[in-house]
Amino acid sequence: MWLRQVSGERRLRAAATRTAGALVATATALTALVAAAPAAADVVAPFAKRYDASLYGDFATIGNTVMGCQSAPADLAERCAAAAGGQGGDNNDTFVMQRVNTAATTAGYGSSTGRVTIPPGAKVAYARLFFGGNDGTYKGPSGAQLARCDISGADVRPSPGAPLAAVPVLGVNGGAPAKVSAEVLVRDPATADGPHYYTGEADVTGMFAGVTGTGAPVPVAVGGVWAPNGKGCVAGWSMTVVYEYGAPAPRYAPERRHVYVYGGHVLQRSVSPATTIGVDGFHRAGGGAVRAGVAAYEGDRNTPGDRFLVDGRNVTEAHTGDTDGFFVGEGDGAVAPRTVDSLGIDAKEFELPAGTVPPGATSTELTFTTEGDTYLPSALALSVPVPDLEVTGTASPKAAGPDGTLSEKPRPPAPPALRITSVPERPAVPPCGESGNTVTITDFSARKRTGAAVEWPVTAGSVPVASAGSVTKRGSVYVWKGDVAAHGKVVITQRVKAPCTAGGATVITVTADVPRTNCPKAPRVKGDPCTSVITAGRAQARPAPPRESHRPSGSELADTGDSDTLLYGGLAGALCGLGVLAVAAARSRRD
Repeated sequence: MWLRQVSGERRLRAAATRTAGALVATATALTALVAAAPAAADVVAPFAKRYDASLYGDFATIGNTVMGCQSAPADLAERCAAAAGGQGGDNNDTFVMQRVNTAATTAGYGSSTGRVTIPPGAKVAYARLFFGGNDGTYKGPSGAQLARCDISGADVRPSPGAPLAAVPVLGVNGGAPAKVSAEVLVRDPATADGPHYYTGEADVTGMFAGVTGTGAPVPVAVGGVWAPNGKGCVAGWSMTVVYEYGAPAPRYAPERRHVYVYGGHVLQRSVSPATTIGVDGFHRAGGGAVRAGVAAYEGDRNTPGDRFLVDGRNVTEAHTGDTDGFFVGEGDGAVAPRTVDSLGIDAKEFELPAGTVPPGATSTELTFTTEGDTYLPSALALSVPVPDLEVTGTASPKAAGPDGTLSEKPRPPAPPALRITSVPERPAVPPCGESGNTVTITDFSARKRTGAAVEWPVTAGSVPVASAGSVTKRGSVYVWKGDVAAHGKVVITQRVKAPCTAGGATVITVTADVPRTNCPKAPRVKGDPCTSVITAGRAQARPAPPRESHRPSGSELADTGDSDTLLYGGLAGALCGLGVLAVAAARSRRD
């Protein structure tokens, strides 16, 4: 009897333990399900305009790595060489990357060489150097701070000093390398998960002061780049050079172009939303193609999902023809080292597909995104053909008179562009349920918008709360009024209650009675970013459970049509089961 009782207690305790374990797993899954939300891209320094001018000319973007393959063991060295040649399926995380000093500059730092082609007779109007890479630190899943670029492998061997304290040197057209005036120095915070990066920029226009284009490549050497030796480490540089003529040049600059250069530090991850940069202030003319240039660290060649989009349209990678792997380690203008895949930095220029930024357009959106990788965009350039009479933002606007001559009378500046979105937290909720809704007002221009106003219908739920400005209720609508900073945004949040009738919907359409916005007072279309729709889900009744004597064998679940109901129902059932087992165990011990 005693043996049977002990065995029974053990079986009950074991069953209770298994059930408790299942409950913990279920609760963990439930917590993850409820709390999960898209993580924001790590915007350490948002993209901002560094240069903006209308001229007879264009830009060129070049770049190169300052890292190379390991030399031992032989098998990994051979695989790394194959990967650098664009072969095989390996990326830099497989190898212990090593600093190279091909420009023979400061020992202990990385250096490499490149070349940029400037058309005959053109002068350099602007040049900007971008540099950076891993800072040699990594925050692991447990929160531990590691001296690595990748979670595996040994600790890195970094350059002397701190990444942001190192000042690169630049040599142009055979001249002796000289230190640049570094600015916009940025480093990932230690709290960021995974590998950390640093970036820097420098206006190097003065170093091209004596250069006039001949059509032959102009050699450049970049050294003194802080870089860590270690598994998966990356470091390098890119440069965007804007050249111009004093008048139209039939072969090399037949039309005026508006050229923009942007810099930033945004870590784009697989779980991050896309990063979009709005560009405006031009008037697209017909004729030549629109061109762009980008630079980004990482972006493994064999990882699909890296994309660069213009106005939501994928851009095909120029070297590979790939539409689903835009960042592939190409370094336009690289000389030494010169590889097919740099295993760390992508710097290139390219024409945009015909039809993007069509004639007459005055703004566009450039987007970085990924679905299977992590990379760090740092530089962006855009060149748009514009009418011959277009003026730059630094000149006094002039208007053409009836006789075609230019007037002294200035035109009023065009108001800045506002882009508005209305996005529900959950597009479908149970009847009478609630969902958050977010209205975002973004100013993509370089000028502050004052006295902006938008409105949307009053719905059941909470009063809207704005990050700036004020929201008031006027009859059947909410009205927000306030200012939006240049390149800034205002976020308005509220809780919205769905209809209590299954299948009903609450529609929130935002309108703005201001010029140059994507939400004018006009009929809406499907997929309109100005409209949120929150639908009350349809619920199916759960059938009554069959009598015990007629219960079918095996495991069956009622069709509820609602995964949340199933999840919570399963959790409740498991809790009841645990209670029954606990009571049975207590009674057994009393017996």
